[in-house]
Amino acid sequence: AARGAPVVAICGGFQMLARTIDDTIESGRGRVDGLGVFDLDISFSTDKTLRQVSGTGRGERIGGYEIHHGRVVGSREDTWIVDDVAGPEGAVRGAVRGTHWHGLLANDAFRRRLLTEVAAEAGVRGFRVAGDTAVEGIRRRQVDTMADLVAEHLDMDAVMRLIATGPPASAPVIRHHLDPDAGSAQTLSWPND
Repeated sequence: AARGAPVVAICGGFQMLARTIDDTIESGRGRVDGLGVFDLDISFSTDKTLRQVSGTGRGERIGGYEIHHGRVVGSREDTWIVDDVAGPEGAVRGAVRGTHWHGLLANDAFRRRLLTEVAAEAGVRGFRVAGDTAVEGIRRRQVDTMADLVAEHLDMDAVMRLIATGPPASAPVIRHHLDPDAGSAQTLSWPND
């Protein structure tokens, strides 16, 4: 960013570019300095943003999702995206762009335009974006491949029994250390079979 090179920052990466980050929720550190690339601050809230989003970016219709505690406060930056519901989103300063939105690069027209802009900013001559790459088709083929592997290598009858009846009472339980019931969780031991 200091050299003027293009940077695209998503969610936590975007938050790190702020002037300050006030996080008493995830890290518990309180207020710390960010990298100061963007003239904005991030404040964490106990309410976590979890939502599908749609809007416009660089003149293109786009969609994605948000999953974060951090909120932008006091931004003095140009925004990168306009959210259909929440309005201005993200920030742009020169060749540095940031947003809380995940999934932006799955928007084919937006991605092509962004890659063309980033290549020009980076001084890449002769760059031509592949016009036939369709992320949704690639994703669908990957999901089909995973589904085929699951069907081929997993005992689906046993999975269906687990779904119908639940795990046996003797099955070990894995709990996160922040789970209030973690103290009562069984010690994990794996059977030899």
